[in-house]
Amino acid sequence: MSFQQPLFLLALLAVPAGLVGYLLWRRRRPARGVPHPDLDLVAMAAPMPRRRRHLPLVLAALAVALLAVALARPQIWRDEPRERATIMLAIDVSGSMAASDVDPFRLRAAQDAAKTFADQVPRQYQVGLVSFSGQATVLLPPTTDRLALERGIDSLVPDGATAIGDAVVTALDAIRATQPPDADGQVEAARILLLSDGASTTGTLISTASAEAQRAGVPVFTVALGTDAGVLPNGQRVPPDAEGLARLAEGTEGQAFESRDAESVAAVYERLGSFIGTERVRGEITGWSAGMAAIVLVLAGLAAYRWSPRLG
Repeated sequence: MSFQQPLFLLALLAVPAGLVGYLLWRRRRPARGVPHPDLDLVAMAAPMPRRRRHLPLVLAALAVALLAVALARPQIWRDEPRERATIMLAIDVSGSMAASDVDPFRLRAAQDAAKTFADQVPRQYQVGLVSFSGQATVLLPPTTDRLALERGIDSLVPDGATAIGDAVVTALDAIRATQPPDADGQVEAARILLLSDGASTTGTLISTASAEAQRAGVPVFTVALGTDAGVLPNGQRVPPDAEGLARLAEGTEGQAFESRDAESVAAVYERLGSFIGTERVRGEITGWSAGMAAIVLVLAGLAAYRWSPRLG
């Protein structure tokens, strides 16, 4: 929590000062007696239990403290939905995506999860699709047309090598075509979500693509799909390159995930949908503090009316 007007917090010193003053006043106040007391009158004026007697004062002090906090205009960080964003899905369609260590096979698990992800992100967000094997291709520029995106995802077929660097650069170009960068070359509210199962074997170096994404201010979130037991029908082993994908994500201030089965692929996409769809903003909660101060002050008044000694 932070405060826009922190000097008003000095008003909190009035709370202990007031309590100390009240205690001193109570000690120095001379006792008053009744020359010829009436027993009924004494019973009515008998002191209440000590805790109840001080409750109005405690509530009033709490109300003052809450009011001081409200005057300081407190702020907290919270997650709020983005008004707009551009997300590029980059999906590996190299031959290794035909491995069946992920049921029914790697690419199909990725396709199903990608369609679920596209359904979860806000409708106003533009989502595009890049497929990559030996080269990267924009199958769908960023769009809000979810049906077109679903058709593009369904058209993916595994074949060829793996060009992860090309996929990142191609996705960046598609984003820039929709959201021109500012004077510093930064693109606002854009993300690349890249899913692959192997090491980059051709095309642009991952380090080069990572540096370009970082200059553009576009984080790359990576998902390493598959297990070390992944094998193609011809017997070739195709383990995922989780470390290489993690370096790509870290170099762009994104996050790296690993998925070893269809359920975990879906879980990762669901988590990314929530993360990409929100942003951390600082919001003011002055109204909450002021409202609580008013409620506590009313309670203090009710307590004083209910439990203060009265004669009559």
